[in-house]
Amino acid sequence: GTAPPYPAPRSAGPEKGSPKEVAAIRQVGIPRAFYYFHYYPLWQTYLAELGFQVVSSPWTNQELLELGLASCVDCACLPLKAYVGHVQFLVQQGLSLLFVPQVVSLFPKEWTCSVLLGLPDLVKQYVPPSVRLLTPVLDARRGIHQLTLQYLHFGLQWARPSPVLRAWRKAVRAQRTWERAYQAVSSPGRFRLLLLGPRYLTDDPYLNGNLREKLRDLGAEVLCPADFSDATTAAACSLLRKRPYWTCTRRSLGALAHAVPQLDGVVTISPFGCGAEAMQGVLITSLTGTRIPHLELHVDEHTSPVGLFTRLEAFCDLLERKRSG
Repeated sequence: GTAPPYPAPRSAGPEKGSPKEVAAIRQVGIPRAFYYFHYYPLWQTYLAELGFQVVSSPWTNQELLELGLASCVDCACLPLKAYVGHVQFLVQQGLSLLFVPQVVSLFPKEWTCSVLLGLPDLVKQYVPPSVRLLTPVLDARRGIHQLTLQYLHFGLQWARPSPVLRAWRKAVRAQRTWERAYQAVSSPGRFRLLLLGPRYLTDDPYLNGNLREKLRDLGAEVLCPADFSDATTAAACSLLRKRPYWTCTRRSLGALAHAVPQLDGVVTISPFGCGAEAMQGVLITSLTGTRIPHLELHVDEHTSPVGLFTRLEAFCDLLERKRSG
């Protein structure tokens, strides 16, 4: 569906009577990249309730991407280069405190990308020594409840237990409200497509060449894995001989397995050189065979939006011809 706007950053300094740990107003920056697109309402609300002023970097643009391209190693994927650009932009704006969580695992028996496992260490190489990173370790390999404990442990560094618990509950409510709003929005079209890929690509208009909007302009109703709950995609993955190793892949394949009877086509977008996403393409074919047309798109900093649109236009023309017989 069409995503509702991401919540705007809000300033929230501590009120009178706050614990002395957060008596002084602190600004913390959150790069608008990677898992920002999954958990920003949770992070923003939790940090604000703990007494921080939350500042997000702007949406990805050429200036931010150039900052990342100028300093990041050549072999890095496009989303990582963009992330480094967002980090450097925040530092240039005078922020000396950044929220860079180490996202290891979000669900039992699943992992995130190896880049995310070492993200705090990587970011340290691109910021001055004066910049401090807040790096809670998020690891659900031993159970989903571990994430709650890890967030609470992080909060206890800044406030007493009662305020931390209240802040966490409010943050969870904000996240659930936003997720329900996201899943409730729809945009009907002449045919239905499922757009698969990492959310930090599918939800970042600059990195994906404004892919969603272009598909809608071509008459498509666009679904994404985020339109389905984790419970739905996990259950749908039982159709596979082996559950995917990576959370992003499980979400994509689960959404496909669940929605396949309703689809006219599938579009996948992935960073050039990403091994997990390359394997996903093979698994998609094993699920759909030749029943559903499938367009694969791979992007890096050299990708032309004009070239992407040409491929999308041709693909959508084929779908409409197929529907008309």
